[in-house]
Amino acid sequence: MLSPRENFLLAAVEHKIPEYIPNQMTDVICTGAMFETYENGPLGGGLDGFGVVWHASTSAGGQSVPGGKPVLDDVTAWEDIVKFPDLDTFDWKGAAAAQFAVPGADRNLKAVEYQCWNGQFLRLTHLMGFENALCALMEEPEACYALMAAITDYKIKIVERASQYFKPDIFTSFDDTATERGLFMAPNVYRELIKPHHKRLNDAIRAFGMTPAMHTCGKCEEIIPDFIEEGAVIWTSAQPMNNIVAIQENFGDKLSIIGGYDTNGRPGTEDATDEEIDAEVKRVIETYGPRGGFVIMAYRLVNSPDPMDFFKALIPINAAIEKYGKAIYKK
Repeated sequence: MLSPRENFLLAAVEHKIPEYIPNQMTDVICTGAMFETYENGPLGGGLDGFGVVWHASTSAGGQSVPGGKPVLDDVTAWEDIVKFPDLDTFDWKGAAAAQFAVPGADRNLKAVEYQCWNGQFLRLTHLMGFENALCALMEEPEACYALMAAITDYKIKIVERASQYFKPDIFTSFDDTATERGLFMAPNVYRELIKPHHKRLNDAIRAFGMTPAMHTCGKCEEIIPDFIEEGAVIWTSAQPMNNIVAIQENFGDKLSIIGGYDTNGRPGTEDATDEEIDAEVKRVIETYGPRGGFVIMAYRLVNSPDPMDFFKALIPINAAIEKYGKAIYKK
């Protein structure tokens, strides 16, 4: 029987049918993410390395959210105002040691993913606020492009350090360019102003020996072919407001899918019943699993800052994945 690491990489990186449905929440060591304090501010809230204020929340496992007065009012003045974090002041060696010291974080048994939050578009919104950033894309496209190019240069420095200290199998760039109804911008705006930077970052990820993955929530199916052209091998976290089956049928040999669970609906709520969770896991596995190249990512949003409450909420989900995930390929 394949180890969780081998099984996950078979589905996610090689786009093949694994022995059983991989579980993102149990088969992967996720590093980076909220521990990138220069990106997200200290745990519990505070300033990040750009000077953006982050506020602590009780939802989403206690993850902070950006807010406060925008750092950047006029995108054409970004070169004079935006200060990038000094990545050499971050304890990369210590951060890696701490994150791999978590119980169960055995890279011989599990795949390793480095999650790099706040991609080029999201960082623009964090600096300016969402409304101002979206207006800037239309009113000052050249300045936005130049700023996102500089953000990409900075992100490539993170890629280099993540490769050295974490040695991940997968490097995931988080850039949420969509809502549950559609893209924040017209597809041509994405392709002209954002796509080139995603591609250059993915080229660097691949050059440092890691597999590029793109995290985009919401209904982003219009730009799935662009993800592939940018060099992404994996799309996460795929939500079912997209036509995931059609995406698998059209692009399954080029792009694997992590997600599928209805985190926006009843199954993703704190008070979802075990029966509702079981039914949703069964639906996800039986709908998206048969084609291979699929990893289930399922969770509930818990109104608590304590990560243990989040992991407790996963118990019935993981039990259902165990029940259905190992049976589907034996039929």
